[in-house]
Amino acid sequence: MSRCLIIINPVSGGGRARRYVMELQWQLSALFDRLEVKFTRQSGDATRFAIEASNEGFDAIFCMGGDGTINETVNGIVKAGCRSKFGFIPLGTVNDMSRALGIPLQPLEAIHGLKNSTIRHVDVGRCNDSFFCNNIAIGVIPEVVASVTPKEKQLLGPLAYFAKGGQALFTTKDYKFRITTEEGTQEFMSPLVIALLTNVVSSFEHFMPTASVDDGYMRIIIFKEYFIMNLFFILPLILSGSIYNSKYVTILKVKQARIEVCDTMDASTNMDGDIGPDAPVDLEVLPKFLQVYVPNKRRKKQQGLFYNPLQKQI
Repeated sequence: MSRCLIIINPVSGGGRARRYVMELQWQLSALFDRLEVKFTRQSGDATRFAIEASNEGFDAIFCMGGDGTINETVNGIVKAGCRSKFGFIPLGTVNDMSRALGIPLQPLEAIHGLKNSTIRHVDVGRCNDSFFCNNIAIGVIPEVVASVTPKEKQLLGPLAYFAKGGQALFTTKDYKFRITTEEGTQEFMSPLVIALLTNVVSSFEHFMPTASVDDGYMRIIIFKEYFIMNLFFILPLILSGSIYNSKYVTILKVKQARIEVCDTMDASTNMDGDIGPDAPVDLEVLPKFLQVYVPNKRRKKQQGLFYNPLQKQI
């Protein structure tokens, strides 16, 4: 008898999660014999639920929420040994993992797509004793994310982060980073360092077009020393997907790294959209460690829907 746990964050999407629960149960009932639903009430619940379900032998664990809920659920699955498959319905502000995996951003469309889904083995990142799916950021991004209130996210969506980011531009400073990889140790002055597993950052789907969720590498993006005038050149490059080969960043393609901030004792990180551990951080890629339900691109090719002949097929 196949079993699936559904974890719901009831406050995600401005409280819209509950309206999709029955539809999600209906779709998943065609895939599993038994369904169980649990609602989170506080931080850490999704991780705890996922660990318990994995240890009890559940075949799959789905969650409905934003990137933070996804991160918590993945942490539970990975800490329990990745015995359960993973699926999710996006209901957050930015939804980077949905964009990276080609999962529709509209909840109902994502739910209805489950009947034609397939399994993809994707990389997971380890950060000290925690895990991440998309990115770790140190510098201006954690400060901006921490300053955005739930009400601002509900009212403005991703624009809330851009508004706060615009304010932060006038007070942003450079940090002295020491980064150790397989190739040795280097030091950089930078306002922002991002360790990235996918092609997406903050809803920019072409931020790192050479990256894939299953290539076994992370890209460490080090932005050059900060000058506000550089933004007029950097933003168009980000939007066009060509920042990765510009003079404004240094990129390290690695499997392991240690990132230290040398000139401060108070350097927080942002991990998949939520507060992460303080620096220093030890990072490692766990290749194809997580089994994820994703849209079946091969089927779409056969039907002539949304097919890009240059896109790698699952």
